[in-house]
Amino acid sequence: MKRPLIAILTGLLLCMNVNAQELKKATADFSDYISLLKKSGYEIYSFDISSLKDETYLISFMVKEYSNGELVRDKNKGGTFLISNRDMIEDFPEESQKRILSEGTAYDSEKGIYSLSEKLTIGFCPAIDSLRKVNMSVVNMGEMARNLAMKPLSAPGYEGRYMYDIRPFQLGNIQIGGFTPLLLFGSYWYDEQKQVVRFCGENAFSPDMASPTLKLIPHYYVIGVYVMKKNR
Repeated sequence: MKRPLIAILTGLLLCMNVNAQELKKATADFSDYISLLKKSGYEIYSFDISSLKDETYLISFMVKEYSNGELVRDKNKGGTFLISNRDMIEDFPEESQKRILSEGTAYDSEKGIYSLSEKLTIGFCPAIDSLRKVNMSVVNMGEMARNLAMKPLSAPGYEGRYMYDIRPFQLGNIQIGGFTPLLLFGSYWYDEQKQVVRFCGENAFSPDMASPTLKLIPHYYVIGVYVMKKNR
């Protein structure tokens, strides 16, 4: 009688052990897609501009192209696309103002703010041939896009290949009435001494563009914003 009882107990214990290690289906959330998107060539960077919320500013994204350390093109020269960081209730017709206040759809009706952006984003799409698209957004207010043309490497063993990387600039105060650099999109270069292709140096560049590394990068773009106070 003992042997069958032991066998039954052993079977029950085995079943309990299997149930404790059971694999169940889970629902994927957005965080599960991040590594996949990065591997596919998508990258996005966010910047907090909530410090601007007490005034109305006009923001223009600027893309400056450099070759061998020299500025060769400012993609916004000759025309800019201005995006406001906020819309005020008083900017609407009187009837619309009454509707906004009655519906309670304003961001902050006490301060007269209808809508407000507290963040900038700069996102990169996967490269297609020699082009990589960058999307620049004043979140909830407006956005623009540019195609960045890349140049092929001429390094031994890498001829014709497009190899670029992204580095941020050190962040501090937003330059009002001036240019604030945010990101650098630049080409790898050939290190003759070590005989390797590389893209390294600072983890974040100084906004004064004084880094000696910038003289080594043969081709790069500096992406940033020009912010000015709106005259009412």
